[in-house]
Amino acid sequence: MPTITRRQFLAHAAGAAAGLELARGLVQPHPLARADAFPAVAVAQGSNADTAEVLLRTALDGLGGIGRFVQPGQTVAIKPNATWAYPPGTASSTDPDLLRALIQMVREAGAKRIILMDRCTLWTTAESLGESGIGVALEGLDVEKIFPDGALAPRQMCTSIELPKGKAFPKIGVLKAAIEADVRINLAVAKSHLVTKYTMCLKHMMGFLENPGALHAQLEQGIADINTESKMQAHLHILEAIRVRLQGQAGNSDNEITNPQRVKRPNQVLAGTDPVLIDAYGLVNFFGRKPKELLHVLFAAEAGLGEMDIEKAAADGRLRTFTAGQPTRTPTATATRPPTPTVPPTPTPPGPTATPTLVPTHTPLPTAAAIATPGIVAKKAGAAGPAVADPAPFLRGALIPAAAVVLGAGAVVRNHLGRTGPTTPQQEDDHASDDQG
Repeated sequence: MPTITRRQFLAHAAGAAAGLELARGLVQPHPLARADAFPAVAVAQGSNADTAEVLLRTALDGLGGIGRFVQPGQTVAIKPNATWAYPPGTASSTDPDLLRALIQMVREAGAKRIILMDRCTLWTTAESLGESGIGVALEGLDVEKIFPDGALAPRQMCTSIELPKGKAFPKIGVLKAAIEADVRINLAVAKSHLVTKYTMCLKHMMGFLENPGALHAQLEQGIADINTESKMQAHLHILEAIRVRLQGQAGNSDNEITNPQRVKRPNQVLAGTDPVLIDAYGLVNFFGRKPKELLHVLFAAEAGLGEMDIEKAAADGRLRTFTAGQPTRTPTATATRPPTPTVPPTPTPPGPTATPTLVPTHTPLPTAAAIATPGIVAKKAGAAGPAVADPAPFLRGALIPAAAVVLGAGAVVRNHLGRTGPTTPQQEDDHASDDQG
């Protein structure tokens, strides 16, 4: 068997290392496409001069852009707050300009179908959409509207889904269109509430339900349950805090001018993937309350649905604030392909050289499966299913580098075995010249 000199060993080891780095450059996603390159929650801070569209775009840009969540050809379900028949500017329902801006951004991202849905329980759909200004905002837009009247949605509009990690509700009835969508966007308003004291992103998910009133059997735990992993789980949460209702009924005609004790204007929009952190931020900054004081926020945090400590989240970058209208320092998700790694002139391992397509950072939830009997079932608190280990970190952290090592080592062996005999002093001098170059 041919022998290998020390100089050859070092040269081939360098080649193997170069092969490893090249393989990493070929198979790993671009750093800008990693989820941890973005905060879990982005806060857009503006002024009275900033439009709803500017605030929303700033928040979404802080997350990497709407393209992180919506891909061309997808169906997107947007759940605004359209329950109350009160005028715009009262922090009662979703700001019509904000909703219109979101629809346009989702359309720009390539969505093929956009569905708007909410539950109109105290007024008719015509009254709620008419008085809130949402109906006018939707005119001329190519969107579908699902806004059932009354406490119960028609059965043909609904289906039943499992909540595998639900403690109070293992099964629940939902609007069928919500779970048939590829992407769900929860567009909430920060405001007071007579029952839960405050309502933001976590509670706002009740609008996807067939019968929201049934959740009141175990309301606080139920709100946490409907935010656990399931076919109705939202991919993106947005909290409107352009105006915030501080006290009293969740809707009336007061605004920040006629009654500043009830309505204030922080001029903020939050967007993110962590509804617990969004609600915790809102409780501290808008209502002056501790997150653990709102039980459904506490229960959601205990269920592992998000971070309740906003100071910790700000310190580690999971919560970031951006000034409205100013370019963000957070890289966008539409970054160009990674540059081809620079490799020294040593033998490189064989294999594909094309740069792979970047993979979207959000993981789609399971596709909806039709279930015959819609409804809602409660069970005793405390029951929970076993956790399932996620193999992705192992696959990314272990198998890919290991494959690169094997690839590089193979290049060394092939390069050596291709020689017909031991090296000569002249060959060693040639290698020495390569090292010096």
